[in-house]
Amino acid sequence: MRRKIFLLAGLLSTVYYFSCKDSYFPDLQSPGTGYLVVEAVLNAGNEPTTVRLTRTYDINGDAGDLRGEINAVVTLEGTNNFNKQFSMFGSGNYIHPNLELDPHGQYQLRIKTSDGKEYLSDKIPVRITPEIDSLGYKQDERGVRIHVNTHDASNNTRYYKWNFVETWEYTARLNSNFIYDDTIQPYKIRTRLDSENFYTCWRSQASNSLIFGNSAKLTSDVISEQVVNTVPPGDDRLRIRYSILVKQYSIDKTAYQFFELMKRNTESIGTIFDPQPSELRGNISCVTDPSEIVIGYVYASTITQKRLMINRPPNWNPAIRGSCDTTAVKPEETEDYFANENLFPFEEVVSEQGEVLGYLGAPRFCVDCRYSGGTTIRPDYW
Repeated sequence: MRRKIFLLAGLLSTVYYFSCKDSYFPDLQSPGTGYLVVEAVLNAGNEPTTVRLTRTYDINGDAGDLRGEINAVVTLEGTNNFNKQFSMFGSGNYIHPNLELDPHGQYQLRIKTSDGKEYLSDKIPVRITPEIDSLGYKQDERGVRIHVNTHDASNNTRYYKWNFVETWEYTARLNSNFIYDDTIQPYKIRTRLDSENFYTCWRSQASNSLIFGNSAKLTSDVISEQVVNTVPPGDDRLRIRYSILVKQYSIDKTAYQFFELMKRNTESIGTIFDPQPSELRGNISCVTDPSEIVIGYVYASTITQKRLMINRPPNWNPAIRGSCDTTAVKPEETEDYFANENLFPFEEVVSEQGEVLGYLGAPRFCVDCRYSGGTTIRPDYW
């Protein structure tokens, strides 16, 4: 009996230990304006370059506290008297349409903020990125895993970074074939034109995670089946058709180590077994106050890219969508129900003799695909 009591007491202590957890909010101090965060890939091709400037926010805050740095002067300086200034577009975004970088040159990013402080990056060489050999995917119990293959015959790249933009086709739950039109008599309902259709949409989103890899330990500079994105089983993105545009960058070992540390700090924190956060410092510093912390790593690279299109894979079972409450509307009641755009007519109700008895209406979120964030404009590459 005593042994049973001790075992029970030990079990209760274990349950108490693991169930009584309090939130921990570390007492970390930072400047009222936060540390400057610099995000920039100097595009050595013919496309625009964006420098993103933001300020860190309190660790107990949320993403809504993120604010862009406005009214800064951002310039890129380089060899042979190279000097080009970026223009501000929106909060914290500074853009130049085409830097026309010399592949053999070296450059420094200079930032002057509205509070009078000046920041300067280390000298940045231009790295040449090899072409992407191929994109592919494999389907397993984890979903569809999209991977990239590439290599550098000269063995000069070794460290790679990727990001992507994914686009997918989807439809609303119900197809609204009719539209309310107060110029039409007698019931103000007519057939919807193709240009007025909002049943089919396309939605795009950019990657929000750090993706990088290296071939440093290999004899040849080859990256084989590096996973860049995973679409979970049954995800709606593969219900009809899916596209992913992968962009590839060449980075150096120091940049790789910086992004590796950033990934650990941002994506692998949450349990006692995860690595503890480390201080992030890149290749940009404050000239005005060398002791000030600046976060960010600026690099220059040519960019190669490739697109992959995926039709709905075999045995892909998208999640069942929720039901839509519909309302039967008599012809003489169409103005009362459809004029305020709370309901949309999507189907005509007719008798066996062909007489229109009314219309079925449904809420906007059931018939308008744009409600889910997409657009009815079909991409050129679709």
